[in-house]
Amino acid sequence: MSPRYDLPKAAPEPLRRVQLYLNSENHENGDDWLDTWLAENGVGREADARRLRPALRELVRRNSGFPVTPEAIAVVDAAARRLTLGLDADGRPVVRGGVDALDEVTAIALTAMLDGSFGRLKACRNCHWSFYDYSPNRSAAWCSMQLCGNRRKVRDYRRRLRAK
Repeated sequence: MSPRYDLPKAAPEPLRRVQLYLNSENHENGDDWLDTWLAENGVGREADARRLRPALRELVRRNSGFPVTPEAIAVVDAAARRLTLGLDADGRPVVRGGVDALDEVTAIALTAMLDGSFGRLKACRNCHWSFYDYSPNRSAAWCSMQLCGNRRKVRDYRRRLRAK
């Protein structure tokens, strides 16, 4: 089985590539599609990919109000050292990728951090799936209101009924 590529709230390109990498693991049922992602993108550094994914996920979870560990920062920082910083044609800072798609994912994430768009990439409070927050005030909490938002609200409603 492959990842849910049709998930609502897809990030715009190129940030969508980071979102697909992060969503190569399903926290609800334990499915892991990293091997598929590695094969599709021609990446042979599985150990690096397995180390970087949870570290980047922590940074995305920070956008949803969760803390980030120094270990996660160290892993992303180590991945960033493989890259180069430059300027685009308009004189804005841009991070350039290294050799493979894993470096490109790191470069895209760092560039998005520089331009502020990374803050819109969040982790669903229910399923932890990565989604892009299109709301004007950046307050979205779920990957989909119809899926996770509804599940959470029904769960809270039933808990309140039992408490009466």
